[in-house]
Amino acid sequence: MTRAYLSIIAIFMSLSLFAQDNVTKSYEYFNEAIAFFKEKDFDTAIRYYTKAIDLNANYPKAYYNRANCKLNLKEYDAAIRDFKLAIKYDSKFAKAHLYKGYAQMQLKEYDKALVSFDDAIDIDPKLAKAHLNKGTVLMKQKKYEAAITSLSRSISFNDQQATAYYNRGICQSRVEKYNEAIRDYGSAIELKPSMTGAYVARAKAYLKAERFEEAIADLNKSIKKKANNADFYYYRGYAKLAIDDYNGANGDFASALEIKPKHKNALINKALTSFNMKKYEDAAKEYGALCGIFPEKALYHVNRGIAYLKLDQYNQAVSSFNYAVDIDDKMPEAYFNRANAFSQLDRNDKACEDMRTAGKLGYDAAFGYIGDLCK
Repeated sequence: MTRAYLSIIAIFMSLSLFAQDNVTKSYEYFNEAIAFFKEKDFDTAIRYYTKAIDLNANYPKAYYNRANCKLNLKEYDAAIRDFKLAIKYDSKFAKAHLYKGYAQMQLKEYDKALVSFDDAIDIDPKLAKAHLNKGTVLMKQKKYEAAITSLSRSISFNDQQATAYYNRGICQSRVEKYNEAIRDYGSAIELKPSMTGAYVARAKAYLKAERFEEAIADLNKSIKKKANNADFYYYRGYAKLAIDDYNGANGDFASALEIKPKHKNALINKALTSFNMKKYEDAAKEYGALCGIFPEKALYHVNRGIAYLKLDQYNQAVSSFNYAVDIDDKMPEAYFNRANAFSQLDRNDKACEDMRTAGKLGYDAAFGYIGDLCK
């Protein structure tokens, strides 16, 4: 009995020592994996975390760290599986819930992500990133007021997060709280001056608030940081147009079109600016381009026709107004201006007919010409 008892003790001790050796070796692999992670060698780090797990299967931090490697490799499904294993062995692992939610957010599994973020918050109510990511998901779901609440909580726990202010600024803009948005974008810029998107977003909020000079100042900075972005020139041109700086606006719209020739909004406003500057040849070309992009938009045909009228090119004007009438035969401006073109071509019968039609369609200015044209 004694010998048998001693044998059992010896075996037990041997197994215990073996298990302890496994745990020790597992820690060694874990620490080696961390070193590879710091070097951003994520594939090798994964192999070493796996070795650690093979020797110690209930090692939540190893699953968690391996999942983070997979996050960095954008292997989101695999990361979620590892975060779930980390949670299995440590249900109170708040950051495992947090980053599981982050991976779900990247997969656009927004409802699942919200559950994960709420689980993280239940464990650690002051976990700022959980509130930040929850707010970001709510923003993506267009639940802007709820997003503002979550982002505000995140900021209350950590007021050094540029992204939290930036995202809250976006939500404030969406609910038309432009001055609040401007303050949030300012906070984001203060924390991260290199955040070009915050300058642009603040400029848009300034535009909505009709603070055009401030919008221009922010767009100047944006263009200095990234000179090949057509939208930056377009928005700056729009701001200049609003303060009647037609030369500046015209130049900015031209720059936007040079970068992106099919920038529709730049082309629309470039045509308008050219017309206001009495650059009728440019306006005629630009409205012509718009007619090609939007062939069913009667207004652009009318505006091209008016530009031709200003250039004394009456036949081209008539042709443009004809297109407009074919598209919309209830548009009085098309008949009124075509009447003027016909009058210049001494086709008074046609001019009279069009002027009468314009009057019938409610264009009051037409009645001042009917008497002369319809003798």
